[in-house]
Amino acid sequence: MDSRLETARALPFTLPERERVTRIRQVDKATLLAKTGARTQAMAGFEESFRDIVDYIVRITERIWTDRAIGYIRDTYDASCTVYSNTGVVRSVDEVVAATIATIVALPEIELHHINVAWDGDDAAGFYTSHLGWTRSLNVGTTLYGPATGREVGRRFIADCVSRDNRIHTEWLVHDAGAVVRALGLSVDAAAAILADEAPREQLVVAAPFANAAHAAVAGDLHPDTPDGFARLMMHDLWAAKRLDRLADLYAPGAVAHSAGGRVAQGVRQIGDLMLQLMVSLPDGVMAVEHVCWSDETDGVILAVRWRLTGTTRRGGLLGDALPMGRLVSMLGASHYRFEGARIVEEWTVFDEVAAIAQALRG
Repeated sequence: MDSRLETARALPFTLPERERVTRIRQVDKATLLAKTGARTQAMAGFEESFRDIVDYIVRITERIWTDRAIGYIRDTYDASCTVYSNTGVVRSVDEVVAATIATIVALPEIELHHINVAWDGDDAAGFYTSHLGWTRSLNVGTTLYGPATGREVGRRFIADCVSRDNRIHTEWLVHDAGAVVRALGLSVDAAAAILADEAPREQLVVAAPFANAAHAAVAGDLHPDTPDGFARLMMHDLWAAKRLDRLADLYAPGAVAHSAGGRVAQGVRQIGDLMLQLMVSLPDGVMAVEHVCWSDETDGVILAVRWRLTGTTRRGGLLGDALPMGRLVSMLGASHYRFEGARIVEEWTVFDEVAAIAQALRG
């Protein structure tokens, strides 16, 4: 029996049938970017050079960031696109171009790695993609946090995009600012204070959380045999019900979690400790799952979950001892979970702790 079929049957949820698209894990970049292969997916309105939606995301990212075809953004982003991030909302392709130029000048790329692209949708309704990547850059220009330091910076990012007719029209962008500022030689609190003093862009307005209502409403309405239902029930059990005893059923004993700020945990106990550190800072936090999609990769199935954690601050834990008390914070984040059989063996979680602390400082 095909080992991939055995793995699929062992999963704790059932994958729906869909096209097999480009796999990027354990594939070297030269092979990945070679111009070979016929189109494997219906992509009406997209450039003929793209084989499928994963190929599209990888190639446009390489062209814009590695080849510096910055003007290509206008061919692949809608003129009135909307980009949500923890530092505000962008509502035009001109702002995307300007932000890209500023980033390339401040942190020119040395390496770009594509870790995973999960997806769903189609060319009629639009494709949804969740792109997990890692970059290594050299800080040679001014950043939000001050003048150039000459230091190398490594960071993970997750960019969730909705695209149709060759253009991205909505994006949720999360990057690991905690890892960036530490690499630049700053403390997270100092960087957050700098960010808090900046005039904020338009902020996404989020209602105050109602933890008890959220806890009561979710559990009975989910279908855990689907990727979406499984992910939502998992996040509910861990974050709303705070049943960390269930980690042992969800994660393999030697699982590894790569989290924000360069933090790494191995094993169920350490992964639980990482979660507790964030719960200390936002003890009434409500975890809202905003989207779930998946990839069928060379080394297993990967679930991608975009989420938002909203709560009131308390000193201590991951967000630090200088955190103002009782301030409402809403934090956009995303996680990718790789399965071997029924359990998670690797996790990548990205959120912006610097922006969260800055939110609290602004009040």
